[in-house]
Amino acid sequence: MTDLSVTFVGKKLRSPIGVGSHALVRAEHDPQALCTHLKGYVDAGAGYVYTPFISPELKHPKGMAPVYKFQAMTAREPFAREGLLSATDAERIMSRLEEGLRLLDLLKKSLPSDVPVIANLIGPGSDPEGWAKHCKKFEDAGADIIELNCSCPIPAATASAVESYIAGDLSEAAGALLGDSPALLVPVVEAAVKAVKIPLGVKMTPETGFPRLVGLAEAIKKAGAKFITAINAPITCGPPDIYNDGKGKWAGIEDNLICGVQGPMNRYLCYRNMATISMFVPGIELAACGGLVEPEHVVEAMMLGARIAEFSAGLIWRGTRIISDTIEFLEKDYMPRMGYQSVDDFIGVGIKHIKPCEEVDWRMEECVSTTDPKRCVRCGICATGICDARSLKENPLRLEVDEEMCYGCGLCLAVCPEHAVNIIEKKHKVIGVSFIPSR
Repeated sequence: MTDLSVTFVGKKLRSPIGVGSHALVRAEHDPQALCTHLKGYVDAGAGYVYTPFISPELKHPKGMAPVYKFQAMTAREPFAREGLLSATDAERIMSRLEEGLRLLDLLKKSLPSDVPVIANLIGPGSDPEGWAKHCKKFEDAGADIIELNCSCPIPAATASAVESYIAGDLSEAAGALLGDSPALLVPVVEAAVKAVKIPLGVKMTPETGFPRLVGLAEAIKKAGAKFITAINAPITCGPPDIYNDGKGKWAGIEDNLICGVQGPMNRYLCYRNMATISMFVPGIELAACGGLVEPEHVVEAMMLGARIAEFSAGLIWRGTRIISDTIEFLEKDYMPRMGYQSVDDFIGVGIKHIKPCEEVDWRMEECVSTTDPKRCVRCGICATGICDARSLKENPLRLEVDEEMCYGCGLCLAVCPEHAVNIIEKKHKVIGVSFIPSR
């Protein structure tokens, strides 16, 4: 028997799997429709539910219907789909106070009592008192946990973003602009923590890099936050259309935009935050989000210290099924196969294996690369890049490996599109030359 339950900030969850805070792509704000949608995650196995990010503004402005533009990030094979760009206007998509409280009421009435609702709140700029009042309203309305959204990339797309950030004058919903400003963020966290009795955490922006994120995480912990979620979407710019005067490539418009980027590659930023905060700021709980698109990614994030894992890109890549697929993978495959009885058995186990580079035994004299002649198509990618240990020879066309120069770094293994490379220990027989007859 396997036990997927986990305790997170004092709350017993039926499962560590859920979906990160998001808005629905629809032309109107409808709390009932959103409640029904979020309940579907629970039906699929989610152990908790997030609200979309909710502003303290009372009502949604008239004439500001939600709008999105998406763009696939693609490349030639073997890379194919790399990610997804998402552009919008935060003023259009964020929920307002009235509808947010209505949604919370609907969720509390419709969800099982053991499924906590996490209110994701985006506050009034960098005003600590305003944040405190905003959080208190949602505690009074029945939220189980509060997450401060100090990471949304969308506010960075506004005309005043850079000027406001430099001046330290964040009077509106600021997202990542606030999250990357420790002097403004810490008083907000302190005020919010004092205002409520329920667990409160901070969703960090990936714009705060290493090692600055360690100092920020420590400050967030000292301010009283119980958990850190990482990461939200990084900020980027859509690629210009090189065949159309550099215009944007968004469907239906020619303008280009500062935007967020989602996709599998983001998980390495998530892992960075999980690992470094686990190592250098012990004692604060972690929630992993960003770039998780496979069930195995959940385990990877949890081995680096996350107690819960949230799908964001995974939901877009695979739909709601990613939740039930992950539950099944953990319960029926991974945990029984590895001998784990509970998720606590593997949370954080990867941290002890992270070492400073100077303490690593690189085994340069013990490993070498080999090539499977049945798979290799002599494309030359591994031999014409930055590695001098591999070369293509003519008459007959063949790939040669210089065993004296090769120390098994793994570059050829990583870039081979045919999966024709292996790294082996030199004590085994080494195939130095891969010969393939001309076709």
